Amino acid sequence: MKSGTTSGLPDAIYSSFQSAFRSLLGQKTAGPPKLTPELEQQIFETCALDCPEVCSDLVLVSKMVYKWIDPILLATVCITEEFHSQRQGKMKSFLAKLTSGKMPLEYYAQHVKNLGIFGGHYEEGEIDRVLAICTGVENLVINKMVILNKSVKSLAFFDNPQAGTALRRLYVNLWWNTSDASAMPTFDTVRFRSLTHLHLADDDENWPFYTGWETLVSLTHLAFACCSPELLAPVMQVLPVIRYVALGHYRGGEQYRYADVVVNNSPYIRAAWGVRVVFLSEIPRADWERGARGGGDFWDVVEEEVERRLQDGSG
Repeated sequence: MKSGTTSGLPDAIYSSFQSAFRSLLGQKTAGPPKLTPELEQQIFETCALDCPEVCSDLVLVSKMVYKWIDPILLATVCITEEFHSQRQGKMKSFLAKLTSGKMPLEYYAQHVKNLGIFGGHYEEGEIDRVLAICTGVENLVINKMVILNKSVKSLAFFDNPQAGTALRRLYVNLWWNTSDASAMPTFDTVRFRSLTHLHLADDDENWPFYTGWETLVSLTHLAFACCSPELLAPVMQVLPVIRYVALGHYRGGEQYRYADVVVNNSPYIRAAWGVRVVFLSEIPRADWERGARGGGDFWDVVEEEVERRLQDGSG
């Protein structure tokens, strides 16, 4: 038996199976269990959800297990492409899967719900090809990117009337996705109507001049890299149902805890920014994937702080 394995299985998979067996059967197991197909499927799915990193191994077990696990594997896809990264080539692998013809395109539109595209090195058209297939995505991150050998162009996803209508959460720099310097982005399109969470990485010299803020009729959560109260106040006044605003404060501290007590409780800060604005020391990239998989993220911190303020009447 090779080191790092138990019963021929990688440790992570074996431990996850043990946990799934015990939680579903309510007892320890000894020897090969005799399971119904339904319970076997439930154990594999529980294992995949409990330990997502083993999904790529589980789908190799059999065609039936692939059928059970692949939708879980596709539900949250995180792609990072950077020079000298071991994750280089993940975009091409994902595109190859999407275009292999093994499954109809509707399968991916149905199952890809959370899609994060990080890093900086993608070839022209790669991101648009993925988004043209994954039209049912609900939670989308398109981090700052450099499209190789070409100038940055507008992503067709935001101009496609058949795409984006399921979108609920978006983290993007809209200005980077605009090829025409004279045309500011607008939110007055159908794909933004259902947004509940918007996180803009755009420079604050640009976003105050975007149009259509008032059409974000479902937006309850808004995050910025930076801004001033003079720029933020007019935007908040026209957002119909906004409840929570997060701002990066760029100060050292514990990961995504609200910046520090002095900053958030300063009488001047409260008077200028209002009770719904919370300063964060940082919003780490890992928050997205953790939140997409059902774990906590920085919005939990913001919501708790705002609700505390509202309850005690501060601000």
